[in-house]
Amino acid sequence: MRTDHPTTRVALAIFVLQTAGSGVAVYGIPIYIAAFLRSGTVNPAELSLASTAFFLAGALAGPAMSGAGQRSPNGVLLGSVLGAAAAITALAVDPAGPVVIAAFCVLGATFNGGLVVVGTTVLVRVFDGRPTSGMALATSGSSAGGILVSPLLALLLTTQAVTAGSFLAVAAGFLVVSGLALTLIRRVSARPARVEAPTAAAGRLSAHWPLVLAFSLVSASQLGATAYLVATGLARDFTGARLAVSVATAAAVASRWLGSAGIRRLGLGRWTMTSFGAQAAGVALVGLAPAGWVLFLGAALIGQSLGNTILIRSQVVVELFGVGDFAGKFARFQTWTSLGSAAGPFVLGQLFSLTHDYVLAYLALAVLNVLAVPLLRPWLRQSRRRVDELQHGSAV
Repeated sequence: MRTDHPTTRVALAIFVLQTAGSGVAVYGIPIYIAAFLRSGTVNPAELSLASTAFFLAGALAGPAMSGAGQRSPNGVLLGSVLGAAAAITALAVDPAGPVVIAAFCVLGATFNGGLVVVGTTVLVRVFDGRPTSGMALATSGSSAGGILVSPLLALLLTTQAVTAGSFLAVAAGFLVVSGLALTLIRRVSARPARVEAPTAAAGRLSAHWPLVLAFSLVSASQLGATAYLVATGLARDFTGARLAVSVATAAAVASRWLGSAGIRRLGLGRWTMTSFGAQAAGVALVGLAPAGWVLFLGAALIGQSLGNTILIRSQVVVELFGVGDFAGKFARFQTWTSLGSAAGPFVLGQLFSLTHDYVLAYLALAVLNVLAVPLLRPWLRQSRRRVDELQHGSAV
């Protein structure tokens, strides 16, 4: 860990930014959709398009923002906060279909490109790329929004009569909380520094396409399964089915801390395979769930992978390319996995529409997840070879 930066302050600030951002963006989207459906101001087709646009804009924004984030991380983070607040305000001022689609695009771009990609880049610089408790705390914010922020959004947007005023309250609250977090990291830079850092050969992300595809398939499985957790439980009349997403989110937050320790103890490769395997089992359990407790167990297994993914992905990029080239490579990696995230709910929804059976839809997602595991093998072999060279010296 570097000693020339206030690491605790940075970790806390990124945690607050990602918590607020995930709350009003990722976990807020279903609440916004429900509010607009209840008010009747936006039709379902436009809302479906807006939801897809959210993920696509987020996928494309990472590479676009990563370069600016290296040069001026605080500027990008500030712009992301202001952009997200403006998008939420637009939902209150003119809740029409085109405006909602545009606002969802801005929310996706500012959260994924700014708060996740640039925020994670700052963390990797400050913590030298190593999985520490500080990184675990900070990255857990992208899941904590589902616990800390989304319940407040649900309360504010409960009735049609207060929808417009509530959106303005959400925008104001987000600005205040995020502004306080930004003051904690106003002097932090994401530029490379002369410090001892993990070494790795330069190269292109495309050279590791099996690894990227594996993470994309896992992202499709986890987001597709999570999007329909509540619907699956309600269709089977499980008591407390509405709590399934909360169980997954709580597991996602806890898994950040377990992930930091797991990577140190088992190694990055073994921990990744453990997390992916547990998620595959969780998706299958949700599909087959004969009782509510099985649904919740499956939700917890999916949630742990949901929480581990960003932490694992950042460590994979550091291992492959080092800290100096992190921002651009992580942004591109995030783009492909975000496309997987966008595809997951679509695939499950289409399969359910065709078969009218959650079992077959979830088992199909489980198969996608299982197919991802053997795709990790080239990376695992390369990792073992790098460890051997560091321990015994290169043969060259």
